Amino acid sequence: MVPMVPIARCPFEITATARETEGQVSETLEQSIQKMQDRLEFLNEKKLPAVITAIPGESLQTLLAGERNSLAEIRLRFGAILFRGFDLSTAEDFHAAAAHAFQGELKSYIGGMSPRGKVMSGVYESTSFPAHLRIPQHNEMAYLPDPPRELAFFCEVEPQHGGETPLADSRRIYSLIPASLRAVLEKHGISYHRYLYGPRWNRHHFHRNRLLKLHTSWMAAFSTTDPVEVELRCAENASKVQWDREEGAKISNILPAFRQHPETEERLWFNQVSTFLSSPRSSGLLRWLGYHIAYPNPFRRPFHATLGDGQPITLHQLNQVHQAIDAATVKFQWQRGDLLLVDNYLITHGRMPYKGNRRILVAIH
Repeated sequence: MVPMVPIARCPFEITATARETEGQVSETLEQSIQKMQDRLEFLNEKKLPAVITAIPGESLQTLLAGERNSLAEIRLRFGAILFRGFDLSTAEDFHAAAAHAFQGELKSYIGGMSPRGKVMSGVYESTSFPAHLRIPQHNEMAYLPDPPRELAFFCEVEPQHGGETPLADSRRIYSLIPASLRAVLEKHGISYHRYLYGPRWNRHHFHRNRLLKLHTSWMAAFSTTDPVEVELRCAENASKVQWDREEGAKISNILPAFRQHPETEERLWFNQVSTFLSSPRSSGLLRWLGYHIAYPNPFRRPFHATLGDGQPITLHQLNQVHQAIDAATVKFQWQRGDLLLVDNYLITHGRMPYKGNRRILVAIH
């Protein structure tokens, strides 16, 4: 049974965080928060993301460093901040801004399941997933016990048709999941299964993946060619590894479906059921059927999930999940130079299908 965690009330006012031992902010911080709050704009009724537009001549790095505490308070309330019109144009600019936002610590994407290219230290391309497919909403690396705390996205090339990065509030999703399904997920948790191919992948599987572009290798995911290192990293994450005759890695672990926010202690939807499992609703009937024909063994699919006790998650339950997520999801149009800071616990993200060029970079913390 997955441990129960108390549900905390969601703060809808900008208040002192749990970091303040006396429960009060200083007058200076209060004024700074109010000043930044007065600059906020919104693109939709859900106020997601909060938007801060550059003042002529304003440096984003200076703003991120000088207003760190007030921006942290705003991010805790709204979950995501979009900085628009600032002096960002290259991956190097993004790296510098993300380093300021994360106070210098940009983590590597070791152990991730998604195929993606590395641009420079701490900066990666967004998931290399077929452009005609939608990436469902998810909290980044929620299949690991210690996922990223924050994410930064940078629009280097804005998409001309589609390609939005939808956002959804994990607090809202949690409240919209039917109580009966919440109880099941609370009791059993989620069992995640990932299959990462190895150096002896047979030709049939290789050509199938060239067509579908869904799989990645454990060599790419863990940046190593040493199976022992993979086993050590998986053990650190309480994951089990099984090797098949093609030297592919079957990685599995069980985690709660809901988690508490590290600072506010709010109860949140926090898992990747919607990305690990395909359904006619999320993929379309023909693509869903084709996926199941291409991968008849669910444990040889790039990703799969069950309840923690091994029971399947039914299509009805999955549709309830998608219905809740869809009701909470909003989209915005990328503009070149946009920087989006996301609280990975509070906000899920995805990707809409697109045509033409699109280049969104990401950094994690």
